[in-house]
Amino acid sequence: MLSLFCDYRVMAQGPYKIGLNEVQVGLIVPDCIQLALRRVVGAYRAERLLVAGAMIDAEQALACGFVDELAGIDQVTTRALHWLGQLLALPSHAMLATRRIARNDLIEAYADVDALPIEGFVESFFHPQTQTVLQQLVERLKKKP
Repeated sequence: MLSLFCDYRVMAQGPYKIGLNEVQVGLIVPDCIQLALRRVVGAYRAERLLVAGAMIDAEQALACGFVDELAGIDQVTTRALHWLGQLLALPSHAMLATRRIARNDLIEAYADVDALPIEGFVESFFHPQTQTVLQQLVERLKKKP
């Protein structure tokens, strides 16, 4: 979820996955989070990923725009810092103002912290179906070597 709010996302190539799997465990993904994913991958793809709670591999993530770049695991930080260096080399007043305008929908969605659907998320967390799935997940994790 955190990556959705980043300016640039570099993902390691390999057997890694990314996604919002909340629905798989019985949690409802609130609109403010859905908005962030829609901005990144588009409305149709976001709906498909969210409703399924899909975790996708690195190649799929790059293809759908979930991430901006793939790199070897030892190059992820280097590539992100390279991108950041290019951004910081721009005239800051223009870059920051343009970035603020481009992200205005996110700024508005999170402007009123008291309006965020925290109670609904907590209710879905304690829903009996969610608790059953979470307990099963914990049991499976305990059995892993």
